[in-house]
Amino acid sequence: MSNWMPFRRAVTGAAAALALSMTPALIATPASAATASCGSGYAFLDSYAIRGLDTNRTGGYVSLYYNSSTGKNCAIAKPISSWSGLVNHLDVQLTTNSYPGFVDDGLNANYHQWAGPIYIPARGECVDVGGYFDYGGERFAGHAYQVHCG
Repeated sequence: MSNWMPFRRAVTGAAAALALSMTPALIATPASAATASCGSGYAFLDSYAIRGLDTNRTGGYVSLYYNSSTGKNCAIAKPISSWSGLVNHLDVQLTTNSYPGFVDDGLNANYHQWAGPIYIPARGECVDVGGYFDYGGERFAGHAYQVHCG
């Protein structure tokens, strides 16, 4: 397992909200929004539930994508649509065994709609991916370790 560390955020929540409001066609479905957010050439690999630590209810998903041309993985974390804009401290993390540390987005910010996209070189490697947020006084977490090897 990876040692998850605090995160950084490149885009402010206000900028993310502005980008979201300006691109309604890209947010028609979670898959299309995440693919567009990762950029061209990224194919969807899998999605992992982000569940409440107390209730085990699913509150969102962290999605993983891969670009075979660049050898990079991309990850984006999002709450379920009815909670979009209502969650706090939304965060996404991504690492491999050979990466020095990990890539993250959201710990030092207070995102409410999505965290990411984040990218990591992963050709020929397995990745660890995680998504986290707070909602209604409960912490939510979802992660997968050593997945999509290759």
